[in-house]
Amino acid sequence: MGKTSVAAATALKTALAGHKCLVLTIDPATRLRTALEMDLGGTEQKVPLHDAEENGELWAAIVNIRASLDRAVLREAKPEEAQSILEHPLYQVLITSLAGMQELIAIERIHQAVAEGYHSIFIDTAPSRHALEFLDKPEFFAHLVSFPIVKLVGRTYQWWLRSRLARLSRMTFELYTRVEEILGATLVHQVLDFFSIFRKIAEGYADRAEQTLSMLRDPHTTSFTIVTTPFKARRDAEYFLTELRKRKFSVSAMVVNRIWPRFPATVPPDSHPMLQELLTWYGNVSGAHHRIWNDVSRQFSSQIPKLIPLTELPRDVDGVSALYELVRVMETWHTQGANSSKFSR
Repeated sequence: MGKTSVAAATALKTALAGHKCLVLTIDPATRLRTALEMDLGGTEQKVPLHDAEENGELWAAIVNIRASLDRAVLREAKPEEAQSILEHPLYQVLITSLAGMQELIAIERIHQAVAEGYHSIFIDTAPSRHALEFLDKPEFFAHLVSFPIVKLVGRTYQWWLRSRLARLSRMTFELYTRVEEILGATLVHQVLDFFSIFRKIAEGYADRAEQTLSMLRDPHTTSFTIVTTPFKARRDAEYFLTELRKRKFSVSAMVVNRIWPRFPATVPPDSHPMLQELLTWYGNVSGAHHRIWNDVSRQFSSQIPKLIPLTELPRDVDGVSALYELVRVMETWHTQGANSSKFSR
């Protein structure tokens, strides 16, 4: 049970309460496919629910770079421009080979999901320190597109290519000729040609990315949850609190999962030494988990509004039925937490 399971279970819980929810993963491991029993090869589908209140829906999606980018092109460009973009060889490279496209398109997909009318959207990020890339890369791209030199190239290249300047005096536009000398004329022409027709799409994406990031920074509409394990809890809490606050995002909760429950049984003195050794080892690990939880909950109770411990489940979360079980565990904690503030503080 990890961050994907927690995201999916939280989305399920919200959907059962009558909301239209989307859980979207940008984790390359696509663990969500197993957790929500998605069809092999599918990238978005509705999850069958039982006992959901009226209008409650749960949808699961894996970021589909081509579908989301095609949709943006068809919306932003004129029909003839859109066709040129979709058939351009560099467009295929952009979709299939360019590093960072998963994170760039994630922000676009969030914007699309809001427009589609989802009440709540739950994002399963990439693991560990890569989790922040879906916030950083779109912001960098938006700043890049706004640079004057980038705008100049995108808006003047086609005119320059059609003008006599391109044929008579390459030195008139030294910018283009210098780049051609470094990379080669054919490649440069392809890149600049593509960028000149893709410019509107890029600028439209940058505007939507800034809008979406602004929404994600609003604590009234968005919250971030840190999901970690006992031995990484203090390190992850310190790191993500610092980095998210630096970027002006709010942390509302931290889930410390996979806490081993205490073993209540006693071992008879005449039991096999290996059994005694095994149970002693288990008790030591379990005890360490609970000590860490107590220390972490005391240290971060004033900085993170909700601190949630989740015990290790007896089986993997490998389907919707297992998610229902996890939802029940989470509801049990909320009930206990409401009656005992000492449990989390």
